[in-house]
Amino acid sequence: MADQESFAPPRGMRDLEPTEMARRRWMYDKIQQVMTLYGFQMVEPTAVENLSTLEAKTGPDIKNEIYWFEDKAGRKLGLRFDLTVGMTRMVANRLDLPEPIKIFSISEMWRYDEPQFARYRHFYQWDAEVYGSAEQEADAEAICLGMDILDNLGLKDCEIRISNRKLTEGFLRSRGLESKEKIEATIRLIDKIGKLSKEQITNELRSVGLQESLIEQVMSFAALKDKPDKILAQSPQGLDDKGKQGLEELTKLAEILDKLGRIDRCVYDLSIVRGIGYYDGIVFEAYDRGGEDIGAIFAGGRYDGLCRIYGKRDMPATGVAGGIERMMLSMERAGLFPELKQPPQVFVIAVNDSVRGACWTITQSLRKQGISVDFDLKRRVMRKQLEYTDSTGVPYVIIVGQKELDKGVVKLKDMAKRTESEMTLDDAVNTIKRA
Repeated sequence: MADQESFAPPRGMRDLEPTEMARRRWMYDKIQQVMTLYGFQMVEPTAVENLSTLEAKTGPDIKNEIYWFEDKAGRKLGLRFDLTVGMTRMVANRLDLPEPIKIFSISEMWRYDEPQFARYRHFYQWDAEVYGSAEQEADAEAICLGMDILDNLGLKDCEIRISNRKLTEGFLRSRGLESKEKIEATIRLIDKIGKLSKEQITNELRSVGLQESLIEQVMSFAALKDKPDKILAQSPQGLDDKGKQGLEELTKLAEILDKLGRIDRCVYDLSIVRGIGYYDGIVFEAYDRGGEDIGAIFAGGRYDGLCRIYGKRDMPATGVAGGIERMMLSMERAGLFPELKQPPQVFVIAVNDSVRGACWTITQSLRKQGISVDFDLKRRVMRKQLEYTDSTGVPYVIIVGQKELDKGVVKLKDMAKRTESEMTLDDAVNTIKRA
């Protein structure tokens, strides 16, 4: 006999039980409600991409995390690590779509990284993207969408941390860091602030080739975090044109968020850079206050250069995505999930084999009326059927016997109250629907 341990899910993967799936479906409905209010249309990009598509614009850390394989024809393929790449590839050659293009998806991803708390190798995200607008209104739209999704789920005590990759790159160049490779390596290390100790970050910056004076300046820059007006008032001096553009974008974004009434939950945090290589403008991350060990519960930013990589249509773009598992952890801690009734609502019990045909007819009649119904598939005696319904938590039982059929009634048993009443099937249906 095969060792049962060998049939466990692979490391970093897990099964989703009915209770969790019910919560996820409830969350997806709440998320879709907000997406619809904002005018986004739902899509589903393919889960399997050409490996070259996934590697076209990512950092080395992401490249190392791609689940990839060769198919029978020797083609190198990979499982998507996010939804942005696939959605961008979808629209990059669609010259017929009017701008701005606003699409969203809720689906699964795979990343071959080290499993840890709130982080799995197979996970789910919601993702919304806006293509065709270079304006900060689009960035504000993405941020507000994320905030409204959290609000609709009840997660209202969150902080949105915002920065700009142009500002960070401009700052590094203005301090004498010219090498593109060193700038990208430094940005990846800034992204790890909060995950590694100050000493570890400092040592890694040294290994990149930064001098001690520049390391100190980088650490001071990344430590700037406050309300937008205060950060803008103490912004770095001597920036190049790109850095100044980043600062102007942050200034305009703050004005828009203020007009939209969202500035109170936003801070400008210059350690926010986002680790994925395609970001090139406004970037942001949202954290549940008091639950930062979970990590960012949504994040995103601008990636104006990605479309041109995947097709003929060169469009500016911005977007936002949130991890379902992380959001669920925050919601569980806060007790925000409602009590979700699991099907079935009713179990139809046959007193004996002679009335089973009538039970099938009643079951089908109830299902046609929109009531979730189950009946015994094991031909058990009545006592065993009642024991089964007790164990599953079915709220109502309809008992069918020959005497009841002769009188044109059924017995409706309320399993919570332990009460039982004879009534017509129509009255039983009305009682169940009112519950």
